[in-house]
Amino acid sequence: MSLKVVSIIFAISIIYFTIIFSSSSSSSSYSNNNFLFSVEAQQPSTISDHEFHGYLEQMIGHLDASILNVQNNNSILAVAHALHPIEEIVDVINSRLVQTNETLTKDFSGKLNKYVQTVRSDNLNKIIIEKRELEKLLKNALDQSISLEKRTNRDHILNVTADLITIASEEYTESMSQGKIINLLEYQDGQQFFNRAINLLDKSQAYLSENDKNYFTGLNKLKKGLDSKIDPSEIDMNVKDMLCEIKKGFYC
Repeated sequence: MSLKVVSIIFAISIIYFTIIFSSSSSSSSYSNNNFLFSVEAQQPSTISDHEFHGYLEQMIGHLDASILNVQNNNSILAVAHALHPIEEIVDVINSRLVQTNETLTKDFSGKLNKYVQTVRSDNLNKIIIEKRELEKLLKNALDQSISLEKRTNRDHILNVTADLITIASEEYTESMSQGKIINLLEYQDGQQFFNRAINLLDKSQAYLSENDKNYFTGLNKLKKGLDSKIDPSEIDMNVKDMLCEIKKGFYC
């Protein structure tokens, strides 16, 4: 038998083996699909406590913005803000939610999707009721996932604040060009995330030092600047200065 014929037979054998092996592997993966999904769902969350807390605060900011837009008869923006938690946040925090309380996760998912449909209906009273239900679920998720001792810890509070003002500044920068709003959705995101940071510091005064309370004053000034549509670079510079103080050398 010539060397060429032997080479051809060998090549065909390799191809045949590859096809059979691939088919077997595919079938095995399919038959165990639920098991594979189950294992993936149980992977430990890589989100830190302050990141998780910050994401929940962002979700409340989106819910607040949806209400404001319903009140201003802007249903398009209202729905967009109602959808933002689903599109941008849920997948990121889902593993942490599952680890905290799987039932809570399912309830939240169902109510969040229902809320989007209710926002589309423009029924303000019903929207407000459903928003409160969602906020209650978010509070439960926070309470069950992070201990009270940790939530009232100074460093935790300031780290959540840092996360919120970082994303707020980024959203504001993306929303502005030459002193004009070019993306109202992102602009409102920036407003609401600053609001959440201010709200967090305000209700956490008892756990902060006297010097830390300067952050509260500073954020209120930045929020006024954002409302006045000052240059995004000024907001960014002040936010970075604040991050430098909170995070120390990392941002300096």
